[in-house]
Amino acid sequence: MWELEPGETHDLECECCGQRSRTVDGFLHEDGATRAAYLVQWTDGHVSEHGANVDLIIGRWGEGAGPDERFVVSLVYHQETGFTVIDALARPAAESSLAARALARKDVIGSDLAADVFAMVDLVWCHDARIAEIAEAG
Repeated sequence: MWELEPGETHDLECECCGQRSRTVDGFLHEDGATRAAYLVQWTDGHVSEHGANVDLIIGRWGEGAGPDERFVVSLVYHQETGFTVIDALARPAAESSLAARALARKDVIGSDLAADVFAMVDLVWCHDARIAEIAEAG
């Protein structure tokens, strides 16, 4: 059974337009074990143009676990097309000290990992109320 644990919300001023750029984060647990951290980022007034980014830091967490046991998978959400896996190397999460590597799109699509990634994103999208405004933006 999957559980979502919402974390913090961070607001910054977007460098290109001056609008609020928001990032929400949290953790995803499966059967009581942490499976991933998530970050969702978007800019008010620009969701319809740029979408929203979702970064998942997937792997082993908890005592004794380290960044070498985790990797980043990234997706972008557009209202017209839904979710698309993108290269995580271009995302700020790839620079995080929480994960040792970032996966390319080709490493996710068509792999066994893809089903888990989309299950995680569905959980975040359906159960983190802080991102409801993304679906409403346009």
